[in-house]
Amino acid sequence: MKKCMICLMATMLLFSSACALEISGDDFDFWYEEMRVLVEDIGERTVGEEGEMLALDYLKQRFESMGFNEADGTLAQYRCTTDWSDEESISLVAVKPALNPGANILTVCAHYDSHGPGARDNASGVAAMLAMAKIFAAMEPYADTELRFIAFSAEESGHQGSLGYCAGLTADERARSLAAFNIDILVMGIEEEDRALSMDTLGMRTADGYTDGSEASPARNRAALALLAAMEETGYFAPEDEDVLWCTPRHLGESDHESFHWIGVDAVNYCFRGTTASGGTWPALMHSPDDIMGDFDLNRSWEALDALYTALDGLANDPAYGD
Repeated sequence: MKKCMICLMATMLLFSSACALEISGDDFDFWYEEMRVLVEDIGERTVGEEGEMLALDYLKQRFESMGFNEADGTLAQYRCTTDWSDEESISLVAVKPALNPGANILTVCAHYDSHGPGARDNASGVAAMLAMAKIFAAMEPYADTELRFIAFSAEESGHQGSLGYCAGLTADERARSLAAFNIDILVMGIEEEDRALSMDTLGMRTADGYTDGSEASPARNRAALALLAAMEETGYFAPEDEDVLWCTPRHLGESDHESFHWIGVDAVNYCFRGTTASGGTWPALMHSPDDIMGDFDLNRSWEALDALYTALDGLANDPAYGD
């Protein structure tokens, strides 16, 4: 732990001297600590077992500390069962309303269930979602954009949490859903040289309706376009690093962004996975007892978080951001 925190402080100094940041050092420390709590204090978060319930209680407390609560409808629980058992999973949805009715909806989500301690998959993503919720909860509401922050369960059980949530959205909510950003693995080890920050998409809205992408022509949907614009705006993602350190949209599934795809909502899976050359493989430690806190490339995670914040703020202010 001491080694990790020394690395974290070194990262803060490096970036504070290198460029102006959208997220603060406190925001980054918050992300790191939330990830650590899920991994080390709570541990494995298998659906239906004690770890999942502990994580659920903890996440509820974290949302409440930001001002979201069930009494005023800004925090809600969504329950569903898997297709093959009666085990119930519970997802949490925190909502920051817009000033005006009929507003667009931006969703930021991550799954909190895990196989093993799940530092990469997916405490890192849940912590990133919580960091975004904390940042935006402290801001003034947007006039025409509602923000939803969701902690899904049962992703590892066939995406049951997100499938149940998406199935329950009304036609109006689907129409108003501008984009969904699913975060799944937002750290990489300092020695994992074949990892790239990836934007995985499966489809996109067009003038002729919702259209599936393909491996030959991945969908550059609203969420992916916003991230690409944010990458350029933050200046971290040099063109010469494309396909090596970061990747333009790739036609890849295997996480909760698929559930939004099935209901015709532009969605992206934002994650560190294999480079283009390696075919987008998942980390070797994923779903193992060894997916613990370790020597992460915190610079890369900082850049990913900053681009995500910039993309969300950009779209919240202008639904054409990234065009």
